Amino acid sequence: MNGIESALDFFAAMAIFSPLALAFFMLLAFVFQIKLPEKIIALVVELSVFIALAGIIGLVFLFLSNGVTKWGYEPFPTFHLESFHFDFEFYFDWLSLSFATLALLLCFVIAFFSQRYMHREPGYQRFFVLYSIFVSGIVIASLSGTIESLFVGWEMVGLSSALLVAFFHERIMPTRNGLHLWIVYRISDAALFLASYLLHHALGQGFFQAILEQGSEGLANEVSSPVLVGAGVLIFLASACKSALFPFSGWLPRAMEGPTPTSAIFYGALSIHLGAFLLLRLNPIVQLSPILAWTVVFFGLLTALVSGIIANAQTDIKSILAYATLTQVGIIIAEIGFGLELLPLIHIIGHASLRTYQFLRAPSSFAYYKSLEESLGRTNLNKYAPKGRSIPTGTLSLAIYSFALNRGGMDSMLEKFITKPFVQMFKLADIFEKKWGSMLAGVDPSKPKTQEERS
Repeated sequence: MNGIESALDFFAAMAIFSPLALAFFMLLAFVFQIKLPEKIIALVVELSVFIALAGIIGLVFLFLSNGVTKWGYEPFPTFHLESFHFDFEFYFDWLSLSFATLALLLCFVIAFFSQRYMHREPGYQRFFVLYSIFVSGIVIASLSGTIESLFVGWEMVGLSSALLVAFFHERIMPTRNGLHLWIVYRISDAALFLASYLLHHALGQGFFQAILEQGSEGLANEVSSPVLVGAGVLIFLASACKSALFPFSGWLPRAMEGPTPTSAIFYGALSIHLGAFLLLRLNPIVQLSPILAWTVVFFGLLTALVSGIIANAQTDIKSILAYATLTQVGIIIAEIGFGLELLPLIHIIGHASLRTYQFLRAPSSFAYYKSLEESLGRTNLNKYAPKGRSIPTGTLSLAIYSFALNRGGMDSMLEKFITKPFVQMFKLADIFEKKWGSMLAGVDPSKPKTQEERS
């Protein structure tokens, strides 16, 4: 058994440390302004992701051949204080292995696609720096054995997502939309952080294995249910923000400002499903309260319904795919709320694979249509083209159509109730910081600065 344990640890280290080494290398080169050739960047990224994928496949083979169902890997010593301990452990079971295999396989495909798509782009190296951070984050999040380590991966995915949306920072809209995404993700991060605190308060630790082994009934008998239900509500809030559930759906079409590869991997495949993965991982806590479970089902189905309506009124391919993605994510969330485990996982794998293909195919779809038109002729092509939709005329139909055209008012809700209050709060904090700093420095903040003070 020692030989098997050593092999499991070896493959686990391959899967975890290869993306981390990639992110460290790319960040180091970027910080010290070392200009790397495109071929070197592409080779290093693809090789690192391939090594990580090989590690995951090795773990799957060992699990199947030796009857292993779960494995814990702790590469770093646990940080202990008198009343708190921070555990950075990784937990391998069929859920984490399935999601990590999907993530690394799609990351490898996107890396291969991006080296050509981003060719001669001025921000080529910057793109792959952020991409390497994302790969590391998604691997850590999917393989985490504790809520603390998952939070680290969650943060890395969120940071790289926001910065890649604002990748084309020469224009105002990408940076503005990146800010919208960053603010919603901050809410998600805060909710997950508070949920981590409540889990530690209720259970004394944040190990997923302990939560899964006890199940909902065991947790209800052992600890105070209200505290865990509160943690469950916060976990659902974190998932809702990350997976763009209603009413947080407004940021998803805004996120399409980034390069097409990021739209595919983030908002078609992996990042958008990370909230569903979190709910699936901590499903015993969600099922602890029937009210919470039905709330998850309700918001999942509501998101699916609203997104399905809005998708039918969109005119650009990325927006159509974005809302079609949300429709399926809402159904996946509802499946998890019903207490299902295998079906949501299969749904995630199939949906993520399909959306990745569709997002990558979208830029060339018009050129493909033109080539078909030239080959078949306009008359023959029209026979196979979908019939155009007529504008609705009934009162109810017009109301629904108007609702869909306005995207359910979610953009304005996001702007009015989330983005503007946060920006205003940050501005007030900036003013307070400057006044407080001036007071500590013995300078009257109301007096105008002299030319010497400005310089």
